[in-house]
Amino acid sequence: DHCAGGELIYQWISDSTYRFILKFYRDCSGIDAYGTQDLCIYEPCTGQSDSKVMQKWNGNLPDGRPNGSPVAAGCSGYPTKCEDPGSTIPGYREWWYSVIVTLPPGKCDAYKFAVWISARNFSQNINGGNLYLESTLNNTISDTNSSPYFSIKPVPYVCINQPTTYNNGAIDIDGDSLSTEVIEPLNGSSCSTPPPAIGFKAGTPAYVIPNNPIQTNNTFNVNAVSGNLTFTPSLAGGSTLTVRTNEYRGGRKIGSIMRDVQVQVLACSSTAPTVTPITSTITGGAYVSNRVNGCTNEKLEFCFNIQTADTEAILIAEDNHAFAMPTATITYDNQKSDSIRGCFSWTPTAVDSGFKSLILTVRDSTCKPPGILIYHTI
Repeated sequence: DHCAGGELIYQWISDSTYRFILKFYRDCSGIDAYGTQDLCIYEPCTGQSDSKVMQKWNGNLPDGRPNGSPVAAGCSGYPTKCEDPGSTIPGYREWWYSVIVTLPPGKCDAYKFAVWISARNFSQNINGGNLYLESTLNNTISDTNSSPYFSIKPVPYVCINQPTTYNNGAIDIDGDSLSTEVIEPLNGSSCSTPPPAIGFKAGTPAYVIPNNPIQTNNTFNVNAVSGNLTFTPSLAGGSTLTVRTNEYRGGRKIGSIMRDVQVQVLACSSTAPTVTPITSTITGGAYVSNRVNGCTNEKLEFCFNIQTADTEAILIAEDNHAFAMPTATITYDNQKSDSIRGCFSWTPTAVDSGFKSLILTVRDSTCKPPGILIYHTI
């Protein structure tokens, strides 16, 4: 009972060779992570299937943390189950596995890659079974495609009965268009047959896709373009949420990935901060309908305020600009206070044309009981 979630992505290396990466989120109250995982490969155009062994990632993860580190540590003095098995605060560790695969000659519009792991941990909204993750590829459009990936760590702690916004931060390095949806968690044990839904438990109101995949009194909403998930959780405990991001090139679907993660709803309190663009600071662009518009080859600059009504709050702001807009810069003033100012600067080139999502993750480190770090995503 250790499977709390995960995701499976791939990176194009050369020709028809790809690196597959499994990011596995282990419940620290369950058994240890396995030493290896099996990757299933299915090419339905000719019916070919194959299996490769994924080894644990060698060395530190790209963010510098050791493989198997906690996804989000508890506050000082309030350890999670990852640090103290006797803790009442659930904890999760992130394990990466990888393998390099060369696909066989020929093209197919429906390659499927999958991993399934036994067994899921307890969840309020779904029955037990395998954790099933898959990604897809249409290499009739192009061989040189890397899947999207999620740039925001899954932080599963939220406060009961408090409005919550979360964004996985889906990014595509090839510039493909992305669309996000919520699906029912899957329970597969083969990549050559469609995986069955794992099945929702009975609930009041009933669990249903898309507006009540976890117990939110039907307040759950998905913005397909931005990837924002907004909801007010109404049932304490862990519930499983599955998100799929599809990528399109020239109007045709070229691939997809999914993330399966457990949302832990706790009895806690945190005042959500607001983000307000300071329109008087905008140079090289204009603020229109909640969006900052700019032009290629012209410097775009603006500042924004992050504030909360809780004067005791200790806010720390981070963002995804290193992934979404690598040549941009952002500075933050008054970190670890109840009011932060961020300032953004970027000179986009012609290849940067299009819609970019700047995702702010604001961590409330006030550490009020039960002693968890609350994350807000804007």
